[in-house]
Amino acid sequence: MLDPILYAEDDENDVFLMKRAFRKLGIANPIHFACDGKEAVDYLAGIGAFQDRVEHPLPCLVLLDLSMPGKHGLEVLKWIRSTPALTGLPVVVLSSSNQESDVHRAYLLGANGFLMKPGDPDELLKIMRRVQSYWLADERPVGTFVDFAAEECVPPPRDR
Repeated sequence: MLDPILYAEDDENDVFLMKRAFRKLGIANPIHFACDGKEAVDYLAGIGAFQDRVEHPLPCLVLLDLSMPGKHGLEVLKWIRSTPALTGLPVVVLSSSNQESDVHRAYLLGANGFLMKPGDPDELLKIMRRVQSYWLADERPVGTFVDFAAEECVPPPRDR
């Protein structure tokens, strides 16, 4: 069985569109959802309702919204990167925020990519096709970050 993907997202419409994208693209990895930042941390820590690692295995990828109740996505990212067992877990921020400060902080905290949530469902399909071909590929180059979808990805800020 393939490792799951954890999608931390509080908007039910975005969850619906992601389920649709997975179905249309034939992404075989199961997708698990966390409805807020606290639930995402609980899932990754394997606590509370997520203790059973057979039912709730660690994901191979986290898709992380920023503006969530419970814990902001940047807090979740900081927690992931400070947890030794999860430091190598790829985290791609998928957010409607295009504020330079959010992008900068996400990369400083260790995000592997920062993608803008599109308003158009067909654009989400394009983005997820690239996520599928890069992050879910059997042979992904080691140590690379966001070049898999340069035209949709917000690049890391340059030092000034």
